[in-house]
Amino acid sequence: MKGRRVQQQLQEHVSGGGGRIVATLAGALAFGFPGALGGLLVGYAGDVGLRRWMVSGWRLRKRMPDQVQRQYLTAACAVMGHVAKSDGRVSEAEITVARQVFEVLDLHGDLRREAIQLFGRGKRRDFPLTWVLRRFNRVCGGEDDLLQAFLEYQAAVAQADGRPAGAQHALLLRIARRLGFNEPELRRLMRGQRGSGAVRAMPQSPYRVLGVAESASTDQIRLAYRKLISRHHPDRLQAQGCTEDEIREGAGRTHAARRAYDQIRRQRGF
Repeated sequence: MKGRRVQQQLQEHVSGGGGRIVATLAGALAFGFPGALGGLLVGYAGDVGLRRWMVSGWRLRKRMPDQVQRQYLTAACAVMGHVAKSDGRVSEAEITVARQVFEVLDLHGDLRREAIQLFGRGKRRDFPLTWVLRRFNRVCGGEDDLLQAFLEYQAAVAQADGRPAGAQHALLLRIARRLGFNEPELRRLMRGQRGSGAVRAMPQSPYRVLGVAESASTDQIRLAYRKLISRHHPDRLQAQGCTEDEIREGAGRTHAARRAYDQIRRQRGF
């Protein structure tokens, strides 16, 4: 545990500009002024790369093989942190809304801990918002329902303390425009959200839940369903000595797989 904290602190230090300092000094010692200049450029590229890598969702690849789901959750959690911090401080109300989003996204155990870390990285001044949104748009940009749900999470955090203003409103509008929404559409979304006071789960097609394409054959769908049930069934996880959080997460995945399979069966009539 202590070693992990030290590693995280080192990553935060380097991503904050330490790479530029180290590379510049190394270049200066080796080649003088030209080396210092080259080291500065190399260090800057390294710092930028590390900041992006830390919010890229790489830790979720094994747990979430579906790229859309992985990028959606990664971007949503990190950008929520950025929105919460944009008015100068993160309030308890904003944290409470973020926890509600974690719940509706079914993030528990290790996934919840990763979501909290992403939220924290989003609070940093050097958070690469443009890169995160561009990457998110590249993966999810063709699905309007996903984009709107994503924007709803950000608006919910921004409205946790009341109507957003100043830098926070400007940031929310910037995010909306990056996702293809204009200002009137953002205002309508926020008015509707203030009336309902709820956040909804990530929209998912039943095919995505099972990890197959919509063009998959019946046999491929059945095989994917059986694999998911076998891998995540609570009895199997319990026999493997998994934690209560992992068993609860497995039960949720099993339930979701059954619902998705039943929905596809009704649609296709098999």
